[in-house]
Amino acid sequence: MEKLLKAKDEEYVRNLFEQNLVEPVELVLFLESPGASRVTEHNKQYLAYTEEILTEVSNLSDKINLTIYKDDKEKEKEYGVENISAFFIEGKNTNKNIVYYGIPSGHEFSSLLEDIIDVSKGETQLPDKLKEMVRKISTNVNILVFVTPTCPHCPQAVRTAHQFALENKLIRSSMIEAQEFPEWSNKYNVYAVPKVVINDKMQFEGAVPEDTFLNSVYEALGIKLLF
Repeated sequence: MEKLLKAKDEEYVRNLFEQNLVEPVELVLFLESPGASRVTEHNKQYLAYTEEILTEVSNLSDKINLTIYKDDKEKEKEYGVENISAFFIEGKNTNKNIVYYGIPSGHEFSSLLEDIIDVSKGETQLPDKLKEMVRKISTNVNILVFVTPTCPHCPQAVRTAHQFALENKLIRSSMIEAQEFPEWSNKYNVYAVPKVVINDKMQFEGAVPEDTFLNSVYEALGIKLLF
């Protein structure tokens, strides 16, 4: 397979990492063999591209390590993998709770880079008041963010969800590439992106402000916030 990142893109990302990465980051990728049960004819074409893009990104900094598990049911259970492909961005402040299902291509490539930097620094860019409210959540939250590579507004929703997860290990936030997983998208009636689903109770479409997003999280937990 030809390299996916052009030389100028590699140089940009390498410099970005040199200037911003602090602590080591682990990218943990889960794949299956082409004939495995969860690899359909539709999405098996994406697996090699996901592996390639993560390999290229990890090669741009000695602070990033890529671990790949293939057909490893025990590790999948440990991480709570629901579909293939899946990968996790791991650091000292995460709890297997920053997740990507599908290739981080198009606009979502920026989400990947910014998430890596946040995890490496162990901090987010959320306002202090929101950080405090996110950290007060004391029960499990599961956030799904459906996206497509061509959606310019999707990274905002993904980044907000992943920042919530970095601030609170009880929050698990997953980006789902809607076109790569059509059955998943059909289950949640994804007709427009970004679409956010919280604990299978609260749903909304569009890239909303961070405080509005957090209100929806609290509402899914049966609590009404007023900012």
